[in-house]
Amino acid sequence: MRLDGSVTNHRTRWGVLSTGHIAGVFARDLALLPDEAELAAVASRTSEKAEKFAAEYGFERAYGSYAELAADPQIDVVYIASPHHDHFDSARLCLQGGKSVLVEKPLTTSAADTEELIKLAERHGLFLMEALWTRTNPLLRKAVQVVRSGELGSVRHLEISFGFRFTGPDDHRLLDPAQAGGAIWDLGVYPAHVSNAFLGEPAELLGFGHHHPRTGVDSHAAALLRFPCTEGDPAPTGSLLATLETDPANRTTVYCTEGRVELDNVVKPDVLKIIRGSGSDAETEEVITQLPGGGYTLQAQEVMFRLRSGELESPLVPWQDTLAVARTLDRWLLAVGDGSRESTRGVDR
Repeated sequence: MRLDGSVTNHRTRWGVLSTGHIAGVFARDLALLPDEAELAAVASRTSEKAEKFAAEYGFERAYGSYAELAADPQIDVVYIASPHHDHFDSARLCLQGGKSVLVEKPLTTSAADTEELIKLAERHGLFLMEALWTRTNPLLRKAVQVVRSGELGSVRHLEISFGFRFTGPDDHRLLDPAQAGGAIWDLGVYPAHVSNAFLGEPAELLGFGHHHPRTGVDSHAAALLRFPCTEGDPAPTGSLLATLETDPANRTTVYCTEGRVELDNVVKPDVLKIIRGSGSDAETEEVITQLPGGGYTLQAQEVMFRLRSGELESPLVPWQDTLAVARTLDRWLLAVGDGSRESTRGVDR
């Protein structure tokens, strides 16, 4: 979808909302694009934090409230880097202030809130994108293209694991229910998005998991998926893992009837292996990439390209996929349960 078709030639003026770790990583990557991006303003809950961040990363203005940032007329787009539980309110604030937004994953913590933000952006004619940087990675895009082309035959199964053993304090955002902590919202969003890129939204989801013994957030979650049948082929299946309790392979593998693709890293793949054939006759093609900085430049460039083109959404992270993933996360959370020690339920779409 497009606005009036106008194209602006000035550098994109960025605002950053919140001053945590990920905001700093993103700001450093924006600074690698001086011909495209302007570090216009940053906002925090206090002026002191905002001013310190602005001085460290080179922002022109610093605000002690999010409302001031949303009201700044000299900003084109705001990157929302606050904790998960704040994404909806801050994104709505900025959209209502006439700002396009890039919202750190997950866009919101429910499918209903996600749909509301999408409708708000559409109503105001503003760009909105979930900051799922993996979907702008060229290796994931190449892997999806290979699988969808059919050159490896039909997809039979995909498996995606992402996580790490977290040993931090109970009040850390990852374990804090008040900040929408837990493995599914923080980590599971990646496997859910990657599986969506290959096969779309699952028709069925069976979830297993358990919860942190003190805070009650989901700390380990697995999902078994069945995807819709296509063109007479059997329904593809999938398995997803998001965990804060162990160190999994952090790998994506898509098994097809005539080969497979492997990505070495779910979040930031550097190596793609395309295996054609099977057994001793299999041939392996390896594709390698290296992203500048922390790896967020491609995501930022995608946002700026779409803004210059007058588009409301990116085809790399389209609204329909963000909403489909939000529904998948809702179903996964429901299947894992509400904080009891163990739960397993099947959830149909």
